[in-house]
Amino acid sequence: MSENLEQRIVRLEEIEKARGLYYVYAETLDDPNPDTVTPLFTDNAVLHTPMGDFTGREAIHDFYSRAFAADTSVKRHFLTNSRVVAYDPGEVRLLSYFLYTGRGDDSSIIGWGTYDDLVDASGPEPLFKEKTIDVHMGTDLSVGWAKGAL
Repeated sequence: MSENLEQRIVRLEEIEKARGLYYVYAETLDDPNPDTVTPLFTDNAVLHTPMGDFTGREAIHDFYSRAFAADTSVKRHFLTNSRVVAYDPGEVRLLSYFLYTGRGDDSSIIGWGTYDDLVDASGPEPLFKEKTIDVHMGTDLSVGWAKGAL
């Protein structure tokens, strides 16, 4: 066996810390505040979104500030099918599907997509080193998501 028991335990603990970050991230997005989401990233993290790439906490803070101001609907975020696709000591890569539902003043929304995340799990709290958000669908329920409607 190439790993001893202690190494295996450390690996499993780091993987679980990384998965736990998903819960914290979803919970943070449900009460949107750029001041609470930004500390979930390392100082030099990179965030990839359909609106562009953002490097460093200040740029990531600015992105979330604009995103939260542009869409003030009350949302709930759900993560499913998360899996570890790579592990190095202190670093975990996770893939996951996400789903969100929301309600605004005059509309209800739904959306989904995928996350591809590199998590620094070496410290006391896991942090995103790199986060890729790929939105597959985001729509108002009155429009729907039938092929012909889009």
